[in-house]
Amino acid sequence: MNYQPKKLIKDIDPNDVQKFKESFNINTKVLTEGDEGYEKSILRWADNAIKKAGIVVQATCLEDIVKTVNFANKNNLDFATCCGGHSTSGSSSSEGGIVLDMRKLNKVRVDAEKKLIYAQGGALFGEVDSEAWKHGLATVGGLVHHTGIGGLSLGGGFGHLTSKHGLTIDNIMGATIVTADGEVRELSANKNEDLFWAIRGCGINFGVVYEFIFKAHEQKEVFTGLLLFPAEKLDSLVEAFNLWLKVRGVDENASFLFNRFPPENKPTIGALLFSNDPSEQVFREKFSLIYKCGEPIIEKVERMSYPELNMLVSQTNDYGDRKAMLNAQINCLNISSIRKVYDSYIKFTNENPETSQTDIVFDLHSAEKFAAIPPDSTAFHPRKQVYNVVIIQRWKNEHDDKIVYNWAKSIQNILSKDGDETLYVNFVDTSDYEEYDEKKLKNVWGENFERLKELKRKYDPNVFFRKGAVIFP
Repeated sequence: MNYQPKKLIKDIDPNDVQKFKESFNINTKVLTEGDEGYEKSILRWADNAIKKAGIVVQATCLEDIVKTVNFANKNNLDFATCCGGHSTSGSSSSEGGIVLDMRKLNKVRVDAEKKLIYAQGGALFGEVDSEAWKHGLATVGGLVHHTGIGGLSLGGGFGHLTSKHGLTIDNIMGATIVTADGEVRELSANKNEDLFWAIRGCGINFGVVYEFIFKAHEQKEVFTGLLLFPAEKLDSLVEAFNLWLKVRGVDENASFLFNRFPPENKPTIGALLFSNDPSEQVFREKFSLIYKCGEPIIEKVERMSYPELNMLVSQTNDYGDRKAMLNAQINCLNISSIRKVYDSYIKFTNENPETSQTDIVFDLHSAEKFAAIPPDSTAFHPRKQVYNVVIIQRWKNEHDDKIVYNWAKSIQNILSKDGDETLYVNFVDTSDYEEYDEKKLKNVWGENFERLKELKRKYDPNVFFRKGAVIFP
């Protein structure tokens, strides 16, 4: 691509850097290597995503965002924004550039009467869940409570409430963003409509979100369960889930997964079941087909609050180790393909025991709600019934990187015949603009891609925002 390469802090006049650091008020920390708090500031969910930033700005106000974007853009610096830091590709990090750390901008307030949640861009979904729950409300968020709201929301956003309330982007009522030119823009259905269209599915390309406005929904306690079955139940479980998919309602959701259950790391097939109703009887009725598969090895079922629901899998998705997340989208549960995936998973984790915490998760969200919205209504394009398969790899040593990545891609290849080439942007394996792949990006945004290129040309012609699945004009 014919765009000027990004510079690093070491390439900038030290006097200019010092003036920049001194321009912030006492509440805002501007950290460089060796400063107290620097090492903690560059930690990420995945160890392989940690990079040595030249400067980390821990923003405490909107002006800090504007100032950082302007300095980075003026000097053509490599720039990254970090909230939860869950990007395994490292798109929330910079090796030698500037990182805007949003975590101190995490205030959440709720207008219970209007059923709106105002969340600053550095908030985690757990913080949004907790504040909304005080008012008996919830919005569509992720499945891990320490995920930042920014990346997940801007890419689409699947969660336990997707079947009933659509994607996270379908519940964004407005936002305040800082674009590449340092301008603060308020977005909504009748204000800066073109950018509002673009951020809902392609937001990483257009600005730093200072605040989101989410639609909230009345929410009661739920009933959920994790059932672990032995390997010999695979065929019957897939058959049961296929039958369940034909009769499911919008108030229930399920995933099944391949994992190794600690501490023995014995291979199991898990079923994570969610009923948007506090009754255990209702729960068991809704998932009677799954229970007919036989006695689970382990059964953990209970009534809980909605925030607790989104903490269920957080412990197994904690910080540390090397991680990568790849995705396949399938149209059906094909037992032949799933059997091949399972056999490959067992063989790979047996041969590479340090990958034993790797999981493969089949998310069975209903698309009825979000598929009813036309694909050109937001930047997010694949509005059809697909099931996300997430390959969550976890390993220890850098020298195993290539082995792990190649295996995950082999799983994608197995599943490719059960879907099409559609990709979900939040799991696209792209770290920086050097890996620009227009064909891959067209599989993400489909017929919306050309319009997104036009908007990129309008709002970010020099491609200041180059992290993640970046679009070039």
